[in-house]
Amino acid sequence: MKILVAKHIGFCPGVKRAYTMAIQAFDINYQPVYLLGELVHNHQAVKMLIERGARLEDEVEQIPDKVTVVTRSHGLERKTREKLLEKGVTIIDTTCPRVRKVQSLASELEKKGYTMIILGDPNHAEIKALISELNTKPLVLGKDSTDWENKLNTLPENQPLAVIEQTTFPQQQYLDFCRLLEEKNLTDRCLIYNTLCLETEYRQNELRSHLQTGKIDVVIILGGKHSSNTRGLYLIANEQAPRTIWIEDPNEVEKTWFQPNQTILIVSGASTPDCAVKELMKKLNKGKVYE
Repeated sequence: MKILVAKHIGFCPGVKRAYTMAIQAFDINYQPVYLLGELVHNHQAVKMLIERGARLEDEVEQIPDKVTVVTRSHGLERKTREKLLEKGVTIIDTTCPRVRKVQSLASELEKKGYTMIILGDPNHAEIKALISELNTKPLVLGKDSTDWENKLNTLPENQPLAVIEQTTFPQQQYLDFCRLLEEKNLTDRCLIYNTLCLETEYRQNELRSHLQTGKIDVVIILGGKHSSNTRGLYLIANEQAPRTIWIEDPNEVEKTWFQPNQTILIVSGASTPDCAVKELMKKLNKGKVYE
């Protein structure tokens, strides 16, 4: 059995920054530190913080007054920030700089009179935070492309349009949407911004490159099942690889799943800790870790 490991694994720079900020919050606070929702979409990463003493709460109302609160890397809704400030808490805002850049871009485009089209999951924290920064209701198009055309037909005629995307949106679906705009002759009045995170793009392109060799028998996707960027990797592998396995925890894997002559590729979501990848490698290779 041959094991290959993608070059881009473990925490992406944005997640690494958020995690470091959370750890530093423990070092400077004697009182409990609260996480408002999962810092990142990975149970193992959040578990490591809880083991350090963090208290996880999903609602602002469950957080005591005047404590330290670490918010999610996906962004913070405006109304949530206001509620926290009313409680007199110290906010450690770990919003990814790339996410914040998209928020600023959307606000500027709205001020210039563009109707905003957002490609992303309307229930994702990043999209909720983004929408909260706008004064007008955008058109949000999720991953179900069968409904895109009908929703585009609801847009006002002759209104200038601007497209941005969730930073972890699947690249292929972004390209599919651009083709749809061309088919509907909307590109002349539409500004299109590719706001996909470069790290997400690197990982998706690297996976495609490995699969194009035709030498990969099995792809193991390691990452949270509710992680958007991890799902993007799964969609690519599931379409192109002979076999794809998506696990959240290295302990889920069984060596009996594989044949001795198979080539296995390990890829990870951007919020998957490096230690989880190494643990998976050890389980597959009798304790030896490939660097």
